[in-house]
Amino acid sequence: MSTFPQKYIDIVGIGASTLDRFIVVDHYPTGREVQQVVSSTTDGGGPVATALAVAGKYGARTAMIDSIGDDMVGRHILDDFEKYNVNTEAIQVESGANSGVATILVKQSTGERAVFFERSTATEPEFLDTHKQLIESAYILHINGRHRQLMRSAMAVAKEVGTIISLDGGAQRYDKDMKPITEASHIVIVARDYAEKYTGTTNLEDACRIIHERGALVAGVTDGANGSYFVWPDGTSYRCEPFTQATVVDTTGAGDSFHGAFLANLVHTINHMKGQDTTSTTKHDCASIHAVELLKACAHSDLEKAAIFASAVASLNTQGIGGRSPLPTLKSVQELIG
Repeated sequence: MSTFPQKYIDIVGIGASTLDRFIVVDHYPTGREVQQVVSSTTDGGGPVATALAVAGKYGARTAMIDSIGDDMVGRHILDDFEKYNVNTEAIQVESGANSGVATILVKQSTGERAVFFERSTATEPEFLDTHKQLIESAYILHINGRHRQLMRSAMAVAKEVGTIISLDGGAQRYDKDMKPITEASHIVIVARDYAEKYTGTTNLEDACRIIHERGALVAGVTDGANGSYFVWPDGTSYRCEPFTQATVVDTTGAGDSFHGAFLANLVHTINHMKGQDTTSTTKHDCASIHAVELLKACAHSDLEKAAIFASAVASLNTQGIGGRSPLPTLKSVQELIG
């Protein structure tokens, strides 16, 4: 379903949309055993998909590009997107195909997770004229490496029209093919594991600097409870302190919610720079200034606010089970920031 016209989109995402089943356990099984589940829940999932849901919750207009099956899981995925104001018109629904499912074991004592997933059997989505139009009118294209043929076509359009390319470099997701994709992205916020493999250093401040030198306007490395590191477009470094929680229930949505919250806050800044707001239906009519140029012109204070907001959202999101269900209210985030 569509919650608003396609032409008024702030963030377009390309990635996998899944249904995630979370099961909290006392311990991970090491062999054959029977163990009673502590608790469980079902949530929409996928790194880019969840980032869009987060951004949608906090006021950004978002749209997802993907392909799913027409099964019960697919219907649940679409319903969950609607709940978070994510436009689904660009999701291709394939008759007879199965949608992606993930089963996630969460260790009760630490919030650590082990993920088991079943890929969707839907055909890889094709790059359509409607996708091109979405990217041309959006501020940001958010990617994580999925649907690479389509993604490369989308990145070429974004480069041509000045749409910001935002990359989520998740843990265990770096490979040699991701190097040019990373270098071509404007916002590169990655997990420690990705940063170390991409840059060859374990010093995260140095890793940020290398990511920036290789082409990113905004370079960031997240390190869980240790906070995050950034380099802004002019080369200034910034350390974002973490919002430490006494206990952690589940870390599944921390990284994805960080990305979504950062981008949502950035969208608000861009709208303010253009003298518009997110409720305007004409905000993209004044597209003479490309989003990439606006990113370059962002004040340090605005980028720092985006990082702090993202850190607070990610921290609070660890207080419940799932990637989306525990998302805090805007009031709760503001109270934590102080």
